[in-house]
Amino acid sequence: MTTVRHEPSALPPVQKGPGPWRGLSVAQETVRTEVTEWERPPSDGFLIVAHPRGAARFVADTGDGRWRSASCAPGDVCRIPPGRRVRVRCALLGPGPMELVHILLPTEVFGRHIDEEPGGRPIDLQLLETLPEPDPLIASMAVALVRARDAGAGQLYADSAAEYLAAHLLAPPYRGQAEPRALGQRQMDTVTAYMRAHLADRIGLDDLAREVALSRFHFLRLFSATTGQTPHQFLTGLRMETARRLLESGDEPVGRIGLLCGFSTASHFTTVFRRHVGHTPTDYRRLRRGHR
Repeated sequence: MTTVRHEPSALPPVQKGPGPWRGLSVAQETVRTEVTEWERPPSDGFLIVAHPRGAARFVADTGDGRWRSASCAPGDVCRIPPGRRVRVRCALLGPGPMELVHILLPTEVFGRHIDEEPGGRPIDLQLLETLPEPDPLIASMAVALVRARDAGAGQLYADSAAEYLAAHLLAPPYRGQAEPRALGQRQMDTVTAYMRAHLADRIGLDDLAREVALSRFHFLRLFSATTGQTPHQFLTGLRMETARRLLESGDEPVGRIGLLCGFSTASHFTTVFRRHVGHTPTDYRRLRRGHR
């Protein structure tokens, strides 16, 4: 297994090919090594990374010092707001190479779009951040942009493409379209996986909302609509599920199991466990093993 690190100076150029466009930048990258690490310094533009071909599993830090894991497949798109330093460790899935298209949008195109709307309001581009999620429109447009750039398309093409991309990115929250009433399955899977991976840690609402690039308010509303529970209630259910499994199958002390499941003291663990299960952890272990 080989590892290649792309330092900031060794990243694919922001623009290449005939007739460089002003403002909008497009760069194509083919990843062939099984494991790749790269870093991109903060940019003044809004970065879109489209995945036209190939699949990979990766962990990424998009500027907040926290590493998050995800998978990407053809048709997926990442969105990175301005000012973020991006670090990625990527492992290919399957034998073939992976193709990426980096699109850098100037931030002023978002402002022009809002200025043309009645009652336009300031935009927080940070809320548009996502790790890979399906976006067939941008994925297909990324391929078209590369072909147009290589064919020498003029500045009017680039300007029109930038305006269209900005309108597409801003459409759900800013143009009055119906907002989702629940989290999507991928978002729910992402949040659940994060909870399971950090079961022993203190998990805040901001941590969960950040995983799916939503504000605290919208995340809480959508999560509750999806599950019928608050995030805290859902997390407690996962902790109880894990505690029951460990009590049934392992020999760890009860206090140790409580710590592994996110409870700072044995007494707190016992209180919560009895409230949810109807028995103390010790009694539950004895009863379950007596039934074997």
